[in-house]
Amino acid sequence: MLKAWLRNVIDQKLHPSIAFEQKISVVWEELKNRYSAGNAPRVHQLKGDLTECKQGRQFVVEYSTQLKTIWDELANYSKIASCTCGAATAFAKEREEEKVHQFLMGLDNTLYGQVHTNLLMEDPITSLSRAYALVLREERHSSMTKDKEEVREAAMAVKAHGAKGRTNNFKQDAEEEDNPSPP
Repeated sequence: MLKAWLRNVIDQKLHPSIAFEQKISVVWEELKNRYSAGNAPRVHQLKGDLTECKQGRQFVVEYSTQLKTIWDELANYSKIASCTCGAATAFAKEREEEKVHQFLMGLDNTLYGQVHTNLLMEDPITSLSRAYALVLREERHSSMTKDKEEVREAAMAVKAHGAKGRTNNFKQDAEEEDNPSPP
Protein backbone atom coordinates (compact mmCIF):
# COMPACT_ATOMS: atom_id res chain seq x y z
CA MET A 1 0.00 0.00 0.00
CA LEU A 2 2.80 2.46 0.84
CA LYS A 3 4.56 1.62 -2.40
CA ALA A 4 1.38 2.41 -4.37
CA TRP A 5 1.02 5.71 -2.51
CA LEU A 6 4.65 6.57 -3.20
CA ARG A 7 4.23 5.81 -6.91
CA ASN A 8 1.22 8.16 -7.02
CA VAL A 9 2.97 11.09 -5.35
CA ILE A 10 6.37 11.05 -7.03
CA ASP A 11 7.24 12.13 -10.55
CA GLN A 12 6.62 9.40 -13.15
CA LYS A 13 10.24 9.70 -14.33
CA LEU A 14 11.30 8.21 -10.99
CA HIS A 15 9.02 5.16 -11.18
CA PRO A 16 11.61 2.90 -12.84
CA SER A 17 14.04 3.53 -9.97
CA ILE A 18 11.59 2.09 -7.42
CA ALA A 19 9.78 -0.47 -9.55
CA PHE A 20 11.69 -3.57 -8.51
CA GLU A 21 12.55 -2.83 -4.89
CA GLN A 22 10.36 -4.82 -2.51
CA LYS A 23 11.07 -3.07 0.77
CA ILE A 24 9.44 0.35 1.02
CA SER A 25 11.93 1.40 3.73
CA VAL A 26 14.81 0.88 1.27
CA VAL A 27 12.97 2.88 -1.42
CA TRP A 28 12.19 5.67 1.01
CA GLU A 29 15.77 5.91 2.28
CA GLU A 30 17.18 5.87 -1.27
CA LEU A 31 14.85 8.66 -2.42
CA LYS A 32 15.57 10.66 0.72
CA ASN A 33 19.33 10.41 0.26
CA ARG A 34 19.15 11.19 -3.44
CA TYR A 35 16.73 14.10 -3.45
CA SER A 36 16.63 15.79 -0.09
CA ALA A 37 18.21 19.18 -0.41
CA GLY A 38 20.05 20.82 2.42
CA ASN A 39 18.52 23.90 3.97
CA ALA A 40 21.80 25.70 4.66
CA PRO A 41 21.45 28.13 1.73
CA ARG A 42 17.91 29.11 2.76
CA VAL A 43 18.86 29.43 6.43
CA HIS A 44 21.81 31.61 5.40
CA GLN A 45 19.52 33.78 3.27
CA LEU A 46 16.99 34.15 6.10
CA LYS A 47 19.69 35.13 8.58
CA GLY A 48 20.92 37.72 6.08
CA ASP A 49 17.36 39.00 5.69
CA LEU A 50 17.13 39.23 9.46
CA THR A 51 20.26 41.35 9.78
CA GLU A 52 19.07 43.66 7.00
CA CYS A 53 15.49 43.95 8.27
CA LYS A 54 14.89 47.58 9.19
CA GLN A 55 11.71 49.51 9.88
CA GLY A 56 12.44 52.28 7.40
CA ARG A 57 9.17 54.01 6.49
CA GLN A 58 7.01 51.07 7.57
CA PHE A 59 4.60 51.20 10.46
CA VAL A 60 5.65 49.16 13.50
CA VAL A 61 2.99 46.53 12.71
CA GLU A 62 4.40 45.96 9.22
CA TYR A 63 7.98 45.83 10.46
CA SER A 64 7.08 43.42 13.26
CA THR A 65 5.20 41.15 10.85
CA GLN A 66 8.19 41.06 8.51
CA LEU A 67 10.45 40.03 11.40
CA LYS A 68 8.01 37.41 12.66
CA THR A 69 7.78 35.85 9.20
CA ILE A 70 11.55 35.43 9.09
CA TRP A 71 11.70 34.10 12.66
CA ASP A 72 8.93 31.58 11.98
CA GLU A 73 10.58 30.23 8.85
CA LEU A 74 13.93 29.99 10.64
CA ALA A 75 12.21 28.05 13.43
CA ASN A 76 10.99 25.54 10.86
CA TYR A 77 14.59 24.80 9.89
CA SER A 78 15.82 24.67 13.48
CA LYS A 79 16.83 21.29 14.81
CA ILE A 80 16.21 21.71 18.49
CA ALA A 81 16.00 18.46 20.36
CA SER A 82 13.15 18.23 22.76
CA CYS A 83 14.17 17.92 26.36
CA THR A 84 12.54 18.37 29.71
CA CYS A 85 15.54 19.73 31.58
CA GLY A 86 16.14 23.35 32.55
CA ALA A 87 18.44 23.90 29.57
CA ALA A 88 15.47 24.05 27.19
CA THR A 89 13.88 26.82 29.25
CA ALA A 90 17.14 28.76 29.40
CA PHE A 91 17.63 28.35 25.66
CA ALA A 92 14.08 29.57 24.94
CA LYS A 93 14.65 32.60 27.17
CA GLU A 94 17.91 33.39 25.37
CA ARG A 95 16.20 33.09 21.99
CA GLU A 96 13.43 35.47 23.16
CA GLU A 97 16.03 38.02 24.29
CA GLU A 98 17.77 37.75 20.92
CA LYS A 99 14.47 38.54 19.19
CA VAL A 100 13.99 41.61 21.40
CA HIS A 101 17.45 42.85 20.41
CA GLN A 102 16.78 42.20 16.71
CA PHE A 103 13.45 44.02 16.94
CA LEU A 104 15.00 47.03 18.67
CA MET A 105 18.01 47.19 16.33
CA GLY A 106 15.78 47.50 13.29
CA LEU A 107 13.59 50.30 14.66
CA ASP A 108 13.90 53.85 13.40
CA ASN A 109 16.14 55.34 16.08
CA THR A 110 15.02 58.92 15.45
CA LEU A 111 11.42 57.98 16.25
CA TYR A 112 11.92 55.35 18.94
CA GLY A 113 15.35 56.11 20.40
CA GLN A 114 14.02 56.92 23.86
CA VAL A 115 11.83 53.81 24.06
CA HIS A 116 14.74 51.76 22.73
CA THR A 117 17.05 53.08 25.46
CA ASN A 118 14.46 52.59 28.20
CA LEU A 119 13.84 48.97 27.18
CA LEU A 120 17.55 48.17 27.15
CA MET A 121 17.93 49.61 30.65
CA GLU A 122 15.55 47.01 32.10
CA ASP A 123 17.11 44.08 33.91
CA PRO A 124 16.16 41.46 32.98
CA ILE A 125 15.34 42.59 29.48
CA THR A 126 11.63 42.78 28.73
CA SER A 127 9.69 40.28 26.65
CA LEU A 128 9.22 40.77 22.93
CA SER A 129 5.47 41.26 23.30
CA ARG A 130 5.95 44.01 25.91
CA ALA A 131 8.64 45.73 23.80
CA TYR A 132 6.32 45.61 20.81
CA ALA A 133 3.41 47.03 22.83
CA LEU A 134 5.50 49.92 24.16
CA VAL A 135 6.87 50.81 20.72
CA LEU A 136 3.38 50.60 19.24
CA ARG A 137 2.06 52.89 21.99
CA GLU A 138 4.85 55.39 21.21
CA GLU A 139 3.99 55.22 17.50
CA ARG A 140 0.34 55.99 18.22
CA HIS A 141 1.25 58.81 20.57
CA SER A 142 3.63 60.44 18.09
CA SER A 143 1.04 60.01 15.34
CA MET A 144 -1.59 61.82 17.42
CA THR A 145 0.88 64.58 18.30
CA LYS A 146 1.90 64.93 14.66
CA ASP A 147 -1.76 65.13 13.56
CA LYS A 148 -2.45 67.87 16.14
CA GLU A 149 0.63 69.82 15.01
CA GLU A 150 -0.42 69.57 11.36
CA VAL A 151 -3.91 70.87 12.20
CA ARG A 152 -2.41 73.70 14.25
CA GLU A 153 0.02 74.61 11.43
CA ALA A 154 -2.79 74.56 8.88
CA ALA A 155 -4.92 76.81 11.08
CA MET A 156 -2.02 79.21 11.54
CA ALA A 157 -1.39 79.27 7.78
CA VAL A 158 -5.06 80.00 7.07
CA LYS A 159 -5.13 82.68 9.74
CA ALA A 160 -1.92 84.28 8.43
CA HIS A 161 -3.11 84.09 4.84
CA GLY A 162 -6.53 85.48 5.75
CA ALA A 163 -5.03 88.38 7.72
CA LYS A 164 -2.65 89.17 4.88
CA GLY A 165 -5.52 89.11 2.40
CA ARG A 166 -7.62 91.45 4.57
CA THR A 167 -4.70 93.84 5.00
CA ASN A 168 -4.17 93.97 1.26
CA ASN A 169 -7.89 94.51 0.71
CA PHE A 170 -7.90 97.40 3.19
CA LYS A 171 -4.87 98.96 1.46
CA GLN A 172 -6.47 98.51 -1.92
CA ASP A 173 -9.76 100.07 -0.70
CA ALA A 174 -7.85 103.02 0.79
CA GLU A 175 -5.87 103.53 -2.43
CA GLU A 176 -9.05 103.44 -4.49
CA GLU A 177 -10.62 106.10 -2.26
CA ASP A 178 -7.53 108.30 -2.60
CA ASN A 179 -7.23 107.79 -6.34
CA PRO A 180 -10.63 107.15 -7.84
CA SER A 181 -10.46 105.46 -11.21
CA PRO A 182 -11.70 107.41 -14.22
CA PRO A 183 -15.16 106.43 -15.52
